Amino acid sequence: MRGAAAGHGLACATVNESTTPPGLLTPLRSPGFSALWVANGLSLMAFWMTEVVCAWQMRVMTDADPLLVASVYTALQLPIVLLVIPAGVLTDLADRRRVMVWTHVWLALSLGLLLALTMSGLMSPLLLLTFLPLVAMGQALRMPGVATLIPDLVESRQIPAAVSLNSMAQTSSRILGPALAGLLIAAIGVSTVLAVNTVLMILIVLLFLQLRYEPARELPDNIRQEFVGAVKEGLMFAAITRWKRNILIRLGSFFACSAAVPALMAVRFSDSQTYGLMYACFGVGSLLGLVLISRLGHQRLNNRLSKGLFICALGMMMFGATDSPAQSGPLLAVIGASWMFCSNSIMVAAQLQLDQALRGRGLSFVFAVGTACLAGGGLLWGAVARSAGTAVALTASGLCLLLLLALTHRLSIAAPAPQAAASAGNG
Repeated sequence: MRGAAAGHGLACATVNESTTPPGLLTPLRSPGFSALWVANGLSLMAFWMTEVVCAWQMRVMTDADPLLVASVYTALQLPIVLLVIPAGVLTDLADRRRVMVWTHVWLALSLGLLLALTMSGLMSPLLLLTFLPLVAMGQALRMPGVATLIPDLVESRQIPAAVSLNSMAQTSSRILGPALAGLLIAAIGVSTVLAVNTVLMILIVLLFLQLRYEPARELPDNIRQEFVGAVKEGLMFAAITRWKRNILIRLGSFFACSAAVPALMAVRFSDSQTYGLMYACFGVGSLLGLVLISRLGHQRLNNRLSKGLFICALGMMMFGATDSPAQSGPLLAVIGASWMFCSNSIMVAAQLQLDQALRGRGLSFVFAVGTACLAGGGLLWGAVARSAGTAVALTASGLCLLLLLALTHRLSIAAPAPQAAASAGNG
């Protein structure tokens, strides 16, 4: 179900100061949202496990070449840039539950192919980088599908709590996925992790088949005729209003710099258990950041974003100065918490201010810019690490983030109150 204010702006969608906001767990009372939440958590856990195991596999095959290891991260991000906007249009025009079902069927088949190549001994660096984009294609379809289903399954006043719960699923999966992958790599091998991920995707298909969901709007009679025009409409997203451009600028600058952390993690540590544990520390920090966000509420998003960026930059520079796991673990937790503050601030602003009819296209543009900067940033910092060392690359990425924060901190991600009701396209 949807609340009556779902298409209104930030000022209209958020509760006023005299109203007690819904509790963090309130959206889970909806059977549809609870099923979506579980499915999304499992899907994300499988994605993080795939990223960890493939990066480690590349490290082993290439003797820890920083650029090639970072290329795994890029291969999992770059296809999303090309496909996430059409995927967002598809979620606006088609039955979103059906899109999610077929998306996870595709992911199960893609992971099954990687599993077959690995078990047969045919896997090589070139084949890994060739077939990883198949997984990324499924991820591109999944991202706007989950985000746009949330407002259809909860009341409008519950959207901030639902977004936070969705972030909790993401951060919990970031803890469990890498840690489990690191343990399984050491104990059983890469093939086992890929097999587990394939089974998870099959279970997710079954979950989405059981999802209780009724579309909140009528679907067009001829989707093919609507599709091209809808893509063009989505491409106008950034050019229409200032706050939308600001969201993309601030998100892009953050991800382009912070991409150095996940892209170089497999090179920074020398064994798979430590690698998985350090990735899990990053996830623990993200979860702690989410808990703090739930206590602070969803006001003053601009201020929260700037503070998160500043802390993240300092943490990255300090992480670059040490390769000790005892020191790196707490630093990665701090980076993870600040990462959550930044990404959650941007996503809440976008979710609350985008009109329902254009939400898929709007969010897909946010995802496209974010993943483009993650993909490009990971490759850039991998090249820096190859020529100057991992420590230099991590320190330089933190310094760049500080510089970009100084240049962009005045760019507001909130729509002005008079424009809120027409936030999607008339500003």
